[in-house]
Amino acid sequence: MTRAHYTTPGRRRSWVVLVLLMLTAVSLGRARRTEAQAVPAAYGALSGAAAGVLVTTGIFVAKARAGSFIYSLDDALAPRWELVPAVAMPVGGLVMGLDDDQRLARSIAWGGAGFAAGALVGYAIGELFSDTDQGKWAGAIVGSAAGVLAGSLYGVLSYDPGGSSTLPIEGPTQRVPRPVPLLSFRIPL
Repeated sequence: MTRAHYTTPGRRRSWVVLVLLMLTAVSLGRARRTEAQAVPAAYGALSGAAAGVLVTTGIFVAKARAGSFIYSLDDALAPRWELVPAVAMPVGGLVMGLDDDQRLARSIAWGGAGFAAGALVGYAIGELFSDTDQGKWAGAIVGSAAGVLAGSLYGVLSYDPGGSSTLPIEGPTQRVPRPVPLLSFRIPL
């Protein structure tokens, strides 16, 4: 009986190491009260999962447009680099939710803006360079995936807890830097 390519011990070991590294990253967040961590962590994990699945789908669609197809579910679920966003982004969202909910909010907001802009640009590029309807929607999916990834990364990397704001301290000309949330939401439970 032959073994499928995704059950080799080396690949399985690399997945175990990847999961252990992600769990270690989760444990490195700042300590806050448990009540303060639960809701942002859930938002981060859920939004990261949605973004990760979208980015993974965008990769698969781009590869399919280039002629590399998935022929079975076993092939799609085999450990491969294309699945890394679907695993890493929920973990990253969870870590951000545990660590800094303002950074998480910026990442979600910029990711949403990137999604919309990327979908429009991708659809337009698909319409320009493809004669089929599949080119349009494939362009929109790939563009939205790239937009979510770029927007989320921009939101995470551009956040500065001591950043700029326009709150006056002494007179109208002197300003003190303060973070201004791009998006803020609270849901009482």
